[in-house]
Amino acid sequence: MSKSQKTSDLRIIGGHWRGRKVSFNPVPNLRPTPDRVRETLFNWLQGRVAQTRCLDLFAGSGILSIEALSRGAQHITLLEQDPSTHRHLSQQFARLSLPTGHYALLRQDAFEFIKQSPQNPYDLIFIDPPFATDQYEPLRDLILENNLLAPGGLVYVEAPQAQILEKFSNETLSMHRQSRAGQIFYGLLTQSSEV
Repeated sequence: MSKSQKTSDLRIIGGHWRGRKVSFNPVPNLRPTPDRVRETLFNWLQGRVAQTRCLDLFAGSGILSIEALSRGAQHITLLEQDPSTHRHLSQQFARLSLPTGHYALLRQDAFEFIKQSPQNPYDLIFIDPPFATDQYEPLRDLILENNLLAPGGLVYVEAPQAQILEKFSNETLSMHRQSRAGQIFYGLLTQSSEV
């Protein structure tokens, strides 16, 4: 993306950086989670974000990860394949003066990343892929097969259809909360009844 093209802004809605703005490049297929949806999600997560290890599989604008860090998440791993989006995200983290030990921003394919079992599983996983994808169930299966989710961990999913969210639930993951905002269907799933 050339420097002459404008960026768009998002407002951080809670935590340490509440009210600060972060920018993103409005490239095709990049669809940041709207304020209203983020507010609902983090209300659902009240008291559950601090000191967590998070994974953001399709970082895009990075706003979900930034909101989690603003609320005290211990560490976030973000995956973003697009070079210009990855570069811009890196600049946003630098602007927030966040110590590099609190996040890892990787330019890597989400599916390749989740084929490996991590040393430390994640407490919270954000799944907000481009809506054109038909790979929601393979994403879920790889996450579970490779033990990416810690016991009692949570998975947040955004999708263009309610049926996708319903299919995301299985014998291991159950829907804890779900809602809709316009064309966005979103839900929070858990591995256990602890939520």
